[in-house]
Amino acid sequence: MVRERAVEVDGIRIWLAEAGDRSQPALLLLHGLYDRWESWEPVLPALAERFWVLAPDLRGHARSARPADGYRLADYASDAAALLDSIARKPACIVGFSLGALVAAVLAGTQPELVEALVLEDPPLAPLGESARAWLTALLEAKHAGEEAAYELARELHPERDEAEWHREAAWLCDTADGPFLALLESEHWTELWAVLPSITCPTLVLQADPLAGGTLDDESAARALAALPRGTLVRFPETGHAIHRERPIEFVATVLEFLA
Repeated sequence: MVRERAVEVDGIRIWLAEAGDRSQPALLLLHGLYDRWESWEPVLPALAERFWVLAPDLRGHARSARPADGYRLADYASDAAALLDSIARKPACIVGFSLGALVAAVLAGTQPELVEALVLEDPPLAPLGESARAWLTALLEAKHAGEEAAYELARELHPERDEAEWHREAAWLCDTADGPFLALLESEHWTELWAVLPSITCPTLVLQADPLAGGTLDDESAARALAALPRGTLVRFPETGHAIHRERPIEFVATVLEFLA
């Protein structure tokens, strides 16, 4: 059973979903750009058998607050830290996907006492190139144009998905603030990210999707990350797109639970 509620952390309203028993180890799930906690539904029941799962909507997303600014990686990480301090009140394992993986890395590198183990799912570690900028710009323009335009973009970007997924993606995109997109386009947070990786002292699992199938973590960046992380391990998922936990939930859960054990 999933329990949902609004919590306030450092003056910011965060929508939080919980599953599992509080007596179990804490596991914090951090979703990707224009996602929400429900993106974890394919893997949440299996994870909740072993962990007390905390899955928030990041600021600017879904039912959480949408401040005018404060969308740097450090801002998201501060929210996550405050959530662990006020709700979990104990260190947690953290799984972050895409944007959530970048946030998780910053949190683990700057407040290591809060993180027991770290899983980074297909983190976009390379500096923002032209194609990534074009993708973010297209998302922002479709969001402003409305749900029909967002739906058409979802069909174009993900032809392998079905009608329900296109509608869901369009709705979630339109229900996200501009701030998360603008911050990625304007900031130099990759410099901050690479500077913090050597400070991550906990065991860290990097999950790499297939760049030929839509994965964002290229081989060069994966190798560089493994060299920077003091206790890093890499697992590749061939022929798997960016959202490994949605495309291959059974294998994702097995890999994550084996690592966290």
